[in-house]
Amino acid sequence: MRPFSLLLVFTLAAGCASTEPDPSVLADAMSEAALAEAARQVQRCYRSPRVGSDGRQIVTRLHVRLNADGQIADLPQVVLQYGVTPANQAFAGRMAEAAIAAVVRCTPIRLPGSFYRDGLTEFDLTFSPLARG
Repeated sequence: MRPFSLLLVFTLAAGCASTEPDPSVLADAMSEAALAEAARQVQRCYRSPRVGSDGRQIVTRLHVRLNADGQIADLPQVVLQYGVTPANQAFAGRMAEAAIAAVVRCTPIRLPGSFYRDGLTEFDLTFSPLARG
């Protein structure tokens, strides 16, 4: 089995040093933990397509929208792919399809109820088949 890592893409709030706990930093830490759990769940469902080593250089970032029950609200959308070269460009679609299929295959994705705002949550997941995670 090839190494695979699912990286999370999100922004943590940068704050000034303070003696008081910053609620936004605590919220970011909770969000980070919830996203790490989503990545762990989806990683188990990833099936690498049959592509050469050049194809496994492609990193795919998806935007995922979940309903409060953990089901996908719509198909994940490719935000970007990088590592695409003339030698592996033919594999870009297959790598994107494998990432989307992993999210679909793993639904429902179980996250804490507090993570959903207005019954929906959105986040990006980055699929990097060669990264060690």
